[in-house]
Amino acid sequence: MTKVPQQPQKSKVWYKEPWPWLLMAGPVIVVFAAIYTFYLAKSNSADLVSDDYYKDGKHIDLQLHRDEEAFKRNIHAQVLINPDKNAAKVLVSGNFNPQEPLNLVLMHPAKKADDQTVKLQPARGGVLSGDKAEYNAVFKPLPATHHWYVRVEDAGGKWRVEDKWLVSQGNAVNLKPMEKLLSASAAQ
Repeated sequence: MTKVPQQPQKSKVWYKEPWPWLLMAGPVIVVFAAIYTFYLAKSNSADLVSDDYYKDGKHIDLQLHRDEEAFKRNIHAQVLINPDKNAAKVLVSGNFNPQEPLNLVLMHPAKKADDQTVKLQPARGGVLSGDKAEYNAVFKPLPATHHWYVRVEDAGGKWRVEDKWLVSQGNAVNLKPMEKLLSASAAQ
């Protein structure tokens, strides 16, 4: 018997083999995941870091004067936000001038771009009695979040009342001077 010489087997081209593709799949998936993570971080970034923390600290100290003034004047406010979260009725009481313009400030806890400052409009028959007045506000619908910081202030920057509004606890928030903060600063 004569042996028939075997023909050498033709090797496939590398890109027709499954192993190189299987080995490259891991790094390619990691690159796409990194790009997607960067996109998510960039589009959902929180405005929590200040460029000039010293200046902001000095500004906070100046703002305490406004809380003290609201405390002296016994100013309180109740903000009733509609279910669509795009309008509010504001009742303000205390020793303030109802003829002065007032602002409603809605601050998102993490995104400064969602903050809104709205000029309050006196309601028809705006003065309820003596030192109480009723106002209306219309604003862009509020994005969903766990809580908001709500502030009512005079446009002249003399006083302010504010508090945290927990959305899950209803659409009403009572604003009063920050007594805890004021008592801590008086003790120092």
